[in-house]
Amino acid sequence: MNFKMTPSKLMIALFAIVLLAVPIVTIALPKQEKSENENRTLAKFPSLINQTKMDKAESFGDVIGAIRWDYITVRDKPSFMDDIETYFSDHLAGRENWVVAKNNMEKLVGKQEINGVFTIDDQMIQVFKEYDPEDVQINMDGMVKFAENHPELPCYLMLAPTAQEMYYSRMPSYGGYLSQKTFIDECYKNAGSVKTIDCLSYLSGHKDDYIYYRTDHHWTSLGAYYAYCAAAKALGYTAYGLNEFNIESVSSDFHGTLYSKTLDSGVTADTIDYYHLKNGEPKVTMTADDGEAKTVYDSLYVRDFLKVKDKYSSFTGSNVPYIDIETDVDNGKSLLLVKDSYAHSLVPFLAKHYSRITMVDLRYTSGSLERFLDVNDYSQVLFMYNVSSFAGDTSAGEIMLTK
Repeated sequence: MNFKMTPSKLMIALFAIVLLAVPIVTIALPKQEKSENENRTLAKFPSLINQTKMDKAESFGDVIGAIRWDYITVRDKPSFMDDIETYFSDHLAGRENWVVAKNNMEKLVGKQEINGVFTIDDQMIQVFKEYDPEDVQINMDGMVKFAENHPELPCYLMLAPTAQEMYYSRMPSYGGYLSQKTFIDECYKNAGSVKTIDCLSYLSGHKDDYIYYRTDHHWTSLGAYYAYCAAAKALGYTAYGLNEFNIESVSSDFHGTLYSKTLDSGVTADTIDYYHLKNGEPKVTMTADDGEAKTVYDSLYVRDFLKVKDKYSSFTGSNVPYIDIETDVDNGKSLLLVKDSYAHSLVPFLAKHYSRITMVDLRYTSGSLERFLDVNDYSQVLFMYNVSSFAGDTSAGEIMLTK
């Protein structure tokens, strides 16, 4: 009997070839340790040996016990197979092309939210749809408790909206998107003796300006400037006017964290700007401590990051537990800034008014805040978070509540 190739048989054959070829190519290709696009370490091939147990093994039975037998168990989806799945997902041949194809298909059918990112016109938006009120309460309780324990130290809280709040009225009501203004108002009602800073009003007044990156979840330098104006009013000094700055555009091809989630090249790349005082910047010494080593800089801008994808980290460097900034501003004022990464582009403005600023990121440390610094060295404390990170992480409250 003669074999006749039909279109359906050809499609089946091609599909089978792809199913066989992709895993083979994935195994054969050299493996990367890190994804620059996603700014994370990729999974390593899982080991069948529990190395910790092996190091402690004193008998043949201990060695056998160090072998991971869970991979042959079918109940509860065994951890070894989970590790294998993660490994192949991270190193899949043509992985980013598959992601682009999938996302383009979803866009073709009219989907605007992909992988937690809503796109409207030429703007990507990190969606804020749900949170655990108990987690938020932990953070609020921690800050209030800290302020009560240090009544002589003025404490401030500034919650920054994300781009969603600026576009909230244009987002579909059926999407479940939450009002960040309502969230901020509720938090501020429970702030106790912690003074609150309303940067939302300043930002809303300029919502048609370029105050949030199009492809990243952070605010731009202009957005940070307006937040600085709000902070200056509360913290007791006068903000410099926009006309007192020279603006240096240091990059025009920034694709940020939201682009990494969608790989949507249809949204215009971002520009990164540095704002320099026309009459001269304060001299600074910035020391970044990642818990293992200290790195000293003579600028608040780490320009080496402009050469890689994570260009936003050029503002005071990447996230580390502790950054200490000393300036030649001769007023003796010092600020303890407990923060997330939104503060990184805000600090170049704040640093013009302080002799010292210490930035602490509690997501990357443990134990009591006062374990590694003396709060009595500071004249003010500012808690500065964006709404999404404040609602989604309890590290601030948990550490503040730790004795």
